[in-house]
Amino acid sequence: FGFLPRPRRAESSVGAMFAARCLRAAKIIVGVSVKDVEGSQAAMKKAIRFAQPSDKILALHVPRMVPEMLLSSMSDPGDASEDTLAALTNLPSRAGAAVQHKLKEVADGEMISLGKNVDVEYKVSAPTSDVKNGLLAACRVEGASLLVMGPGLGGKGSIPAFVANQANGLTVCVVATTSAEHAAPHAGPRAQALR
Repeated sequence: FGFLPRPRRAESSVGAMFAARCLRAAKIIVGVSVKDVEGSQAAMKKAIRFAQPSDKILALHVPRMVPEMLLSSMSDPGDASEDTLAALTNLPSRAGAAVQHKLKEVADGEMISLGKNVDVEYKVSAPTSDVKNGLLAACRVEGASLLVMGPGLGGKGSIPAFVANQANGLTVCVVATTSAEHAAPHAGPRAQALR
């Protein structure tokens, strides 16, 4: 008999589950990082490729709260003007907005090249001292079923690993980037499959 080898059940079922999840995704969140702009751009491109015409993509930046140490290093924070304090507290949000402007250009270009029109929204959440849990909480609040993000600066970010381990009921896709490949040349076949 000329039987073809059967694909291993675990590999085929995981791939099928991921494909089915992506096909019915109503809301895709792209994690935006000011430290990993390249990863954020790669994640946006991947999200647009995954998206169906009725899906919505939310590019979300969760900024880190200005550390108290910065304020405590001032001789007397009470002497700081309201403008100075406002500038310090708004700095993370402004950085995220600047990255999202670049991301919008990438998204528009990707949609044109693929001939797709997907609804993309850009949002900067309130700053938090715990970005990892803040991102997961935002995914729950937004009703996301898929989170797509870059690997972090140099492919060594701590947020993607944390989110992948803690995301219950949420599919997480960490997209490899060119700089991450150079930083981790021995990436396994699982990481390469996401490119």
